[in-house]
Amino acid sequence: MAISKQAFIEASKAKPTFTAEQGAVAFARQGLGSVSEWTELEANPTNCVYKAVCCDGSYIIKIKYRKAFSLAVDFNITALLRDTTTLPVPEISVLCEDTDVFGYPYLVSSLLPGTQGRDFFERPSTSDDRRCRLLKEFGSVVAAINEQSVSDGLLPVQDVTQWREDIRRKLLYNQDLVADLPEDCQAKLPIIEDLLDKIDVVPNPSPQGLLWGDATIHNLLVDDDGHIVGIYDFENGATGDLLHDQLHVAANFTREPQEIYGRDHYPQEFWSGYAEAGGVRIEPDETYLKVRQATMGAGLCWFWEVLGVFHPKTPQWLDDLESGLKSLVDS
Repeated sequence: MAISKQAFIEASKAKPTFTAEQGAVAFARQGLGSVSEWTELEANPTNCVYKAVCCDGSYIIKIKYRKAFSLAVDFNITALLRDTTTLPVPEISVLCEDTDVFGYPYLVSSLLPGTQGRDFFERPSTSDDRRCRLLKEFGSVVAAINEQSVSDGLLPVQDVTQWREDIRRKLLYNQDLVADLPEDCQAKLPIIEDLLDKIDVVPNPSPQGLLWGDATIHNLLVDDDGHIVGIYDFENGATGDLLHDQLHVAANFTREPQEIYGRDHYPQEFWSGYAEAGGVRIEPDETYLKVRQATMGAGLCWFWEVLGVFHPKTPQWLDDLESGLKSLVDS
């Protein structure tokens, strides 16, 4: 399979359309009233998302038309946080895994108020004080999530000690994926496998807890003063090393535009809120960071599995994976 930027863009944008009539059937089955408005919203390439207005309120319905992440995980974490915390999650959340209405499973949630955190943060009129307030509250939210206890078997487990097995399973031993790779990319795989065989490194796991999985500003809803009034999107949640969420948060401050996100005092505002809510910041050691960087190079598998095409950066990511593994061999 040739790697094509245009094919990737087209695959990312290709989505089915679902009608108000289908929505009406789904809402009636869940006892949520008749649908008077049905509006498609922007969403990532794995979901179709609609706003539905009913006689008793407004809802968001997320239809999972691609096999990536998990509506069941989203539902379970939302229910857990609703029952055990005061965090602003949807009051109503209904998961339907039957596929007879849309052809795919779906999740209905009550509509939360507020403006998307990323839009608020990047708005030129948003003052520095309000951005700082948002970040401090963001820190307290992530700390509250991370401290939750979860029953065994309820959620996936992210186990950093299995990182080599994950690379082998997702990349090297995935025969269909390997067959689709261009020959120059296939040629890199024996080198990667040889490096894996030479590495005897298991990173020290960090303290464990509930992981949001996508702890980013764009998954917050805020009011006009920057107070958080809603949090959502737990599809990639799990239990595991708290460093996973903490390093994910750190990436918020490296995004563009840097004149907004890259201000030196912003990370401290987040960590201040995190600490005040009882969270403990963990300093990753060099080995942990090297392993994390190496496993990120195997992220090319996700795009192939979900979109059916390779990301245009696949050759670069394989090079990064090889470089990361070499650094672990030498350490």
